[in-house]
Order: sequence, then structure tokens, then C-alpha cells
Amino acid sequence: MIDWIAMVTKHDALVFDYDGVIADTEPLHWRSWAALLLPYGIQLSWDEYCGMGRGATDRQIYNVMLKRAELPGVEEFASLNVHRKSQVRDWSLSEIPIARETVELLGSLDGGHIGLVTSSERNDVEPVLRAAGILERFDAVVFGEDVAEHKPSPAPYLLIAERLGVGGGVAFEDSEPGLASARAAGFEAIKVERPVDLPQIVSRILE
Repeated sequence: MIDWIAMVTKHDALVFDYDGVIADTEPLHWRSWAALLLPYGIQLSWDEYCGMGRGATDRQIYNVMLKRAELPGVEEFASLNVHRKSQVRDWSLSEIPIARETVELLGSLDGGHIGLVTSSERNDVEPVLRAAGILERFDAVVFGEDVAEHKPSPAPYLLIAERLGVGGGVAFEDSEPGLASARAAGFEAIKVERPVDLPQIVSRILE
């Protein structure tokens, strides 16, 4: 196992985003959003989703799409969105979107503080982490429902620092809101372009 206890004075914690960093779920979210919005005349491209959807909450995406089409009211949309998220969860459980190398990486870390910060809800993330065998690798987790203000607010990262008992660390994020959230809370923020790149990026940090 990688014993990075000697790095603690420099990097108090390693904290990971879930969607787009630990798990390659962004294509699944795009697919589900595209299907949800198509009946309302919105053809959501991958590039458009990446530009406004990565790192955004469901409500933020809904508000952006309201500018393009007449969508159902908030309550009806919430019901539709429950189904959308259920689809993503089912797809994620039928074919785990977490690379074997990432699972091995998380299993190799020892001696430090490992955290997860995500805007997704516990019910959508925990089952996938458990199925991949890495849920217990995280010393603390912040889910979307744990904070009133989401990324880019520093609130999620301030809470993970409190739960881990650290003053900061290194955060791995794939979106600008996530990077801004981490930096505002005093973390060093590293951008992960693709989940497949994560093991190599973390290995370089720990060299």
C-alpha cells in the first residue's frame, strides 16, 4: 500500500469529486438529461451538457433549460428528475463506471485522510461505491444534501475539511465550479479532464 503519511504536512487530505473524477458517469447524466428534455423540444448535445452541466446541480440545469423552453413546474419536474436519476443509478450498477485502476489506487492509499465531495445525493452514489468495493476507503463524504450551498460555494469543501479534521489538502475536480469551490476553501485544486487520467495524476502528486 502507498503510505503517504509523510505527505500530510504538505497535503493534509486527498479529496475527490465523484462524477467525472472517480466515476465516468457524465455520459450517463448527459444521456438521461437528453432523454428528459427531448419531449420539450430541447436537443441537448454532449458539448452543451459539458459546458453547463458538469459540476452543476439538477436545479441549476433546470433553470438554464427554462430559458430555452417551457418546462414542467418545479414539482412535476422533480418527479421526472427522480426517474432520470434512477436511470443513471441503474446504468451505473449494471456496468460500474469506475475504472479498475481507480479502484486499485484507492485501495492502495494508506496513512492519510481520504475524502469525497459530490453534488450528487447519497442514494445515487453510495450503492455504486459499495458495488465497486471502495465505499469504505473514504474517511468522510459530503453529499449534495449535506450542504445548503453547492459548488462553486466553498461550503462543501469547508464541510469535508471539518469532517476529516484537516485544514486543507488536494482536491481533484473535473469542473470549474468544483475547482472554484475547493480553492475558496483553501484546497489545492487539480483538474481531472477524464476519469481514466486520475490514477496517474494522483501518483504524480504523491511522488
